[in-house]
Amino acid sequence: MNAIHCFIRIVFDWSISMKRAKWKPWLGLCALLAGVIGWYLWPQPVAPGQAAGDEERAADSGPLAELTPLAAMPAPVLKPAPVAAPAKPDRLREDGSQQLETPWQAAEVDADFPLAEPGDAVEQPQPIALQGSDLERAQVGDSVALPMPDGSTLQARVTKVELQRGGERNWQGEIRVDGDSYPVNFTVGKQATFGFIGTPQGSYSVETLGGKGWVYKNPPLDLGHGGDDALIPTHQ
Repeated sequence: MNAIHCFIRIVFDWSISMKRAKWKPWLGLCALLAGVIGWYLWPQPVAPGQAAGDEERAADSGPLAELTPLAAMPAPVLKPAPVAAPAKPDRLREDGSQQLETPWQAAEVDADFPLAEPGDAVEQPQPIALQGSDLERAQVGDSVALPMPDGSTLQARVTKVELQRGGERNWQGEIRVDGDSYPVNFTVGKQATFGFIGTPQGSYSVETLGGKGWVYKNPPLDLGHGGDDALIPTHQ
């Protein structure tokens, strides 16, 4: 028994009870209300031809929307992650120390050159310009290639690094020649650089201001007594 049937039965039973109670004025109204509701809710019969016509119209209308197949998405191209360039083989050693190449090169003296040429007593004065910051960032264990005025290159090994009160950075090292050790000392500031290089043939000085300056051989200590400027090596 569906819901409509149940509703009609309830209304009918209620009307009977009203009749027994002699509520005649309400009986006609309730019966009329039940008829209207039943007519409204009761499904109307559909003619066979009408149903067939509805089906044909639905078939002729076609699909509401035509499904378009999705184009195949191209596979994403995976780019390799950038790899940091390794240190040059000739700079980085197995123990972590580095080979620092030519911290200066020969330069020309122009009107803006910051330092005057050293005095007549010095030998082999050569104007230079600093290259990069190798002198400033040298660490203990590093080797620094020092180009000399005579065209040779000496290898200095850094043995000690200190930071001075004024902010200058000082490093000390040695040059090994035929088993002997000769001292090397550089002080690098924000503007000026001073260096001392000992060799078997004598000592050299390096002076720069604003990145430009001179490297030259120091005069002999005692010219009048036939003194020799060659340093006494430290045997180790």
